[in-house]
Amino acid sequence: MASLDRVKVLVLGDSGVGKSSLVHLLCQNQVLGNPSWTVGCSVDVRVQDYKEGTPEEKTFYIELWDVGGSVGSASSVKSTRAVFYNSVNGIILVHDLTNKKSSQNLYRWSLEALNKDSSPTGVIVSNGTAPTPDTWLQAPQTL
Repeated sequence: MASLDRVKVLVLGDSGVGKSSLVHLLCQNQVLGNPSWTVGCSVDVRVQDYKEGTPEEKTFYIELWDVGGSVGSASSVKSTRAVFYNSVNGIILVHDLTNKKSSQNLYRWSLEALNKDSSPTGVIVSNGTAPTPDTWLQAPQTL
């Protein structure tokens, strides 16, 4: 494993799906009582020790970049968000289990962040029904 001091992870998904609440829980270890809308981007940091007490011990500063979830189709909205997508080590895609559209939009979010015209590869972790591979293949190919 490559030695990294700083790890940048994007947290992406539609507006109102719980990205800020997830980031707050991961970084502060407490539930966010009254989350507000994220305008632009909010960054929080978690310090994580890897293999504590071994010769390979390393401390990572994990930056969780909570990117505002407005789904505007205007190219200006996308180009504004693009500044956050540089030098990324990972992506967490968040959706609302009660909002099918937010699940379907994960494909678009991944394409936008990866800046590719082909199907992205990765993992979706969900506590409920996640999109199936068929759903990904049926998703629109344009942003």
